[in-house]
Amino acid sequence: MSREEIKKRLIEDLGVHFENMYQIPPLAARLYASLILTEQEGLTFEDCQLRRGASKSSISSALNLLLKMEIISYFTKPGDRKRYFKVSESGTFFLNKLKERLKLFQAEKEIIYKINDYHEQYNPEKHRKNQPKTSVYLNFVTESEKLLNQSIDKLKSFKED
Repeated sequence: MSREEIKKRLIEDLGVHFENMYQIPPLAARLYASLILTEQEGLTFEDCQLRRGASKSSISSALNLLLKMEIISYFTKPGDRKRYFKVSESGTFFLNKLKERLKLFQAEKEIIYKINDYHEQYNPEKHRKNQPKTSVYLNFVTESEKLLNQSIDKLKSFKED
């Protein structure tokens, strides 16, 4: 298999991953994957359109979504009116994803505590029976929160560079 065939397959695999994991539309996901894997300094609008074979309006919408999500950025070159799109260097996308997961864990922990308190007060036998499993799960959530916070702090330090 040639390098280009491997790259096309990887763009497709990445695209499917971004669609499923981050709820990005198919075209935007594949454009993002193309920007990740390009050897060029950045891709022009025309490069994006040529690589994906989509209409100008579809490419425009996909690029605008990626820009709005702050996972790509653009730059211009002196004497060239074209915009060149590239993967954002700020780490904002990963930072936002970790913050979203942290909020989910915090909400999860809060609701588990409410259920736990309810059972402790109104159904002590069920509380006693479920306590070992609840403790294991709450420990997992707490440790995950710690790791997420550490990772968020590390990504923030890159953003300041």
